[in-house]
Formats: sequence, C-alpha cells, structure tokens
Amino acid sequence: MTTKTMAASETQPARAKQPLRQLMTLPEQIAERIFTAIADGEYEPGERIREEALAEQFEVSRGPVREALRILEKDSVVRILPNRGAHVTQLSTKEVADIFEIRRKLSAAMVARLSVEEAARVAAIIDADVRALDALAQTDGGGAEYFQTSFRLSRVLRESCSNERLAEILASLSRQTLRYTQLGLATPARRKESARNWKAMQKALKAGNVDVAADAVEKLIEDSKREAMKQLEVRQGVASSDS
Repeated sequence: MTTKTMAASETQPARAKQPLRQLMTLPEQIAERIFTAIADGEYEPGERIREEALAEQFEVSRGPVREALRILEKDSVVRILPNRGAHVTQLSTKEVADIFEIRRKLSAAMVARLSVEEAARVAAIIDADVRALDALAQTDGGGAEYFQTSFRLSRVLRESCSNERLAEILASLSRQTLRYTQLGLATPARRKESARNWKAMQKALKAGNVDVAADAVEKLIEDSKREAMKQLEVRQGVASSDS
C-alpha cells in the first residue's frame, strides 16, 4: 500500500477487524475485501499485495489469503508473478477496450432474452435507484454515490438473468472493468449521460420492449468505455511527460 494508506490503516484498526460475511467461503470473503480495497484506490495499479500483511489484517493464515488472491487473478484484478507475489493489474488501453466490448455485447444479450414479465419486474425493482441516479447527476458532487448506485443497478440486472453461467461471466467482467467504469463516470457531464441511458433502459423494460432496453444497455457501456479510454490516455500522457 502507499504510505498514505498505510498511515490511515494504522489509525483505523477497527476496520481491519470487521467480521467477515458468512455467506461465502473464507477465501471468497477475503477476496471481496481485497477487491473493495483495490476499487477504493487503496492499492495503485502495479502495486504488490503482500500476503503476510493481509494474513495479519484478517487474522488468518496465509493459505486463505493465497487462495483469495487466486480468485482475484481469475478476474484479472491481480496478477501473481513467480517469485514476485501478487500485483494489482495495470491493464493496457487495448485490454480495457476488449473487456468493455465483451461486457457490452453480453449485457445486451442478457437483457434481450428477458421475458415481458421479467422485464416489468426488473423495471419495478430498479425504479427508485434510477430516479436516484437522475437526482445525483444534477449535482457536481456525489460522484462516489452515483457510481455505487450504478454498480448496484448493474448487479440487479445480472441477478435477473436466468442463465447462471452468463450471470457469473458478467459479474467477472464487471469486476475487471470496475476501476475503469469509475473513470468513465468521472465528470458531471458523463454522469448525466449515464443517467439518461439508465432512464431509457428502465422505461423500455417497463414497456416490455427488451430490444430497445438492450440497445440502451449497449450505449450505457459503450459511453463508459469511451470516457474511460479518454481518461486513461490522458493519465498515461501525464505519466509519460513526468518520466
């Protein structure tokens, strides 16, 4: 972790000792906690994740931590290098574009296969959160809350899929693109665009028009990819000029 993060963690020991959830295996619970830390920016791309520090933090042996890191490696969240341990992935712009493309196509296919009854049920479930997104998008702040709500909505869509294997693949793709989705929602203008896409999708689902809803999902993810790529290119340009 960075020096700043380490200092913060030292002043917040209670956080490290939070009880882990009981609905998953121990390695899965640890993987979820590590993933959250990565998504929150506590680890930088390319930074090493030390097994011994995590074992001490979660008060477990290194075995469950090692297995948790393997779980995250399957989703390309970390890479385990021989004799060098696990490191947070630092994806190239091409890798990011490719993953978003797969996610876009599969998400649209998932929505398009909903029945009229399923679509109406999903529309009702997401209605409050979609309205919340619209309100959040009208303010310059609230970016973090907007992203969290958007991520929750994406999870609801996945859970509506009757094809469990497809839902698992989409969950993995969502985790792989999480940091880049955050980049794609970095500006108020982008959040407004995203909110419009969610509203269009919810309206189409409510009307039972799954093809229109699928188109809205494609646009939602494509817009996010476009902005994420733009932000990545800017950051890489800045890094190159500083080196």
